[in-house]
Amino acid sequence: MDIQILGPGCANCLKLEMLVMETLTELGVREARVEKISTPREMERLMSGNPPGLVINGQLVWSGGITSPPKSQVAEWIRKVAASTV
Repeated sequence: MDIQILGPGCANCLKLEMLVMETLTELGVREARVEKISTPREMERLMSGNPPGLVINGQLVWSGGITSPPKSQVAEWIRKVAASTV
């Protein structure tokens, strides 16, 4: 599973990264590769909205917003992708 956190490194971007890492740990997902994307050109290629953004296996699942998505939603996205790759 490939996960990309899109953003310039702001507080919301870091919060999203920590949320993803905590969720992966709680779900016991060890096969995930988490990458931070902070270059404007690459962020524009992957996301049309405002940062931060979350891409799982090449699909943008969330972008923008003042707050991060709830942990339960992040867990649902990860479980769905994990189940489809088994």
